[in-house]
Amino acid sequence: MRFGDILRLCRQNLWRRKSRTILTVLGVIVGCCSIVLMISLGQGINEQNEKMLKQMGDLSIITVYNYGSYTSGNAGGEPITIDDKVVESMRAIPNVAGATPVMNYGYTATVKAGPGNRYISEWVQIMGVDMNQLDAVGYKLADGVVPGKTTGTGNTNEIQTLVGEYFSYSFMDTLKGNAMRTNPDQYGGYYCEMDASGQCVTPETEDPFVNPMTTRMTLITGLNYNGDPSSMGGYGGMGGSGSTGGSDSETLTFDLSATGVITADDSKGWATNSGLVMDLSALKAIMAKIDPASAKKAVTYDTVYVKAASLSAVPDVESALKAMGYETSSYEDMRKSLEEQSRAIQLILGGIGAVSLLVAAIGIANTMVMSVTERTREIGIMKALGCYVRDIRVMFLTEAGAIGFFGGLIGCLLSGLISFGINVAGMMFAGGLSTYPDTAGSASGEGSSFGTIAWQALVGGEDVTRYSVIPWWLFVFAVLFSTLIGLLFGFGPANRAVKIPALDAIKNSE
Repeated sequence: MRFGDILRLCRQNLWRRKSRTILTVLGVIVGCCSIVLMISLGQGINEQNEKMLKQMGDLSIITVYNYGSYTSGNAGGEPITIDDKVVESMRAIPNVAGATPVMNYGYTATVKAGPGNRYISEWVQIMGVDMNQLDAVGYKLADGVVPGKTTGTGNTNEIQTLVGEYFSYSFMDTLKGNAMRTNPDQYGGYYCEMDASGQCVTPETEDPFVNPMTTRMTLITGLNYNGDPSSMGGYGGMGGSGSTGGSDSETLTFDLSATGVITADDSKGWATNSGLVMDLSALKAIMAKIDPASAKKAVTYDTVYVKAASLSAVPDVESALKAMGYETSSYEDMRKSLEEQSRAIQLILGGIGAVSLLVAAIGIANTMVMSVTERTREIGIMKALGCYVRDIRVMFLTEAGAIGFFGGLIGCLLSGLISFGINVAGMMFAGGLSTYPDTAGSASGEGSSFGTIAWQALVGGEDVTRYSVIPWWLFVFAVLFSTLIGLLFGFGPANRAVKIPALDAIKNSE
């Protein structure tokens, strides 16, 4: 028999008992729909976990410390230090994209700007990194360029620096009671203020007092410097009681020139948010002027940021760094833990859905057994006419596979519609959509166009929470798996059909 003839017979036989066929296909639809939706809920949890990790910063960054590290693994050995040679050896580790030592400024610093130094930023965090490794380690510039070398003019040094993305909002207006401007994005979008009715309302973004890229700034610091007296009463008052804490000779002043704005990434230092990021040579020059004695000592670092070439390379790179005797930290353990939890949830949910598909598979087997029993005489006639045994087996397997295939296909379409409905409902009523192009600050989908909600329910987005996610491979897997289930549970009845003797089948009066 030609395969086309087998398909024609398959269609005729299935449609002959259409009520039974429809009920069997319906069982497969329910089973397929259950397993796809259950796995999609697990995928939704996994997507939310990934977004949460991305908000924490660069997942491929490994922070290396040397606190309490010794060559023999205990306090009786030689203390391990990190110098420029060690940093170079870290860069030579396979799958390391870049590495930069980090030097944190340990003295109090104030930045002033504006006419008469009206605007003050107190307790400024200053971080020194290797500017040559800026791109390799994954630092991004929101504006401007990387600073050049430090230059000196007269008795006052001009320091070129990068400023944190929200550094401009750290300035206080000393003529208006140390008032400050706000930018909710600085706090990851979770900042809000209480209104008169007691509701938490996200404030509007205000223009900062100072634009560091166009305003000359002055850095004031010193060995015993405790802050500027004019900022007392603001948050700068934590450092002293109304005096600078040191004589004028101990206070140094530097002109600051901001060449760029670095994108905030807390995993690469808080200074990227609201501090200053300088080249190591510039920061060393400042510290040498403040404490000349310390400048004569060998330069060592407490922290190094190492960027792995890929997320999958993080475990190997971290192991190599630990083998060198250093302590490390990364988001790898957290990421693995979340992945394991997500995988366990998907297995549990998938198992629940598989029970429904198993019931549907038993229904397929029952349908095929009934079909073989009812068509015993037909099978005998086909054998008597010289039909190959394999053709009879293929015919019954095709019928069983067709039930699984169409049930899986319809089940996937139905699953997609239900998943879409879950996401739309979540966005409209559970606040799953954080931002909309046509609304401002809405906590749910109210007031948003349905087209916007529908589109983001399908494709997702950075500010979108989808509760059910069906990747393309899940649709393909579901259809193939349903077809395979049909073939497996139809094999027994098909094998039974080919074993029926031709004469006995013809004599069968049923």
